[in-house]
Parts: sequence; C-alpha cells; structure tokens
Amino acid sequence: MVTQEVPDLSTCLEEKHSLGESRTSCKEVLNTNDMKKSEVSEVMSKAGMKPKSMHRAKIWSDDVENLYRFQQAGYRDEVEYKQVKQVDEVECWPETGFVKKLQRRDNTFYYYNRQRECEDKDVHKVKVYVY
Repeated sequence: MVTQEVPDLSTCLEEKHSLGESRTSCKEVLNTNDMKKSEVSEVMSKAGMKPKSMHRAKIWSDDVENLYRFQQAGYRDEVEYKQVKQVDEVECWPETGFVKKLQRRDNTFYYYNRQRECEDKDVHKVKVYVY
C-alpha cells in the first residue's frame, strides 16, 4: 500500500520561496471535517473544483434526495448549481432541509414539496459525485 503525505501550507510556502519554484501544488489546504456541508460546497464552488469520481446511490438518504432534486433540474449537484447560477444559498425547507426551489439553465423554476420526492425506484438513477 502506497501512502502519500499531504504537505501543510507553511511547508509549501517555504519550498516555493527557498527553491524559487513550486514542486508541489499547494494552492489551498482545507480541513473539511470542521466545516458544515454548505460551507464545503461554497468553498468548492468558489475554487471551481470538478469531481474526481462518480458512483450511483444504493439507498435513499437526505443527501440523495437533494441530489435527485438538483439532477432533475439539470445540475450535477449543489456545487455546480452555485457556480452556474452564481448564488450563495439554495432555498431549502426549514422543516426537512430539502431543496425547495431551483432555477434551471433555461430560467424555468422547479418547486419541490416538503416531503420526499425521490421514490425507491429512482434512487439508483441518482449520481453521487466525489470531490
């Protein structure tokens, strides 16, 4: 098993200044464990990150429900929606946390109910992207 240690920001800056060039790409070091999901997606959308891999959902969850809603409206996920529409927050239902309203690329609005809309037969169609 090969392990690779991720250098911290100060090490990268020292390397860059001492060598006159950067051997490692250290634009930003993010600690996503201390952030909320919305903060992580906000940072990713500002950084213009693209997904590294994709897999299909196997069981329903709150996250799968929201991904289903974004993908119905024509977006990969919340990150892509925020990049394309240049919005800071997505409108959500306060009771459930599910997405309430999305604007498609052709400026048509999709309005969603408070309760679950992704049926069990549609769960396997939802794509889950890994960043």
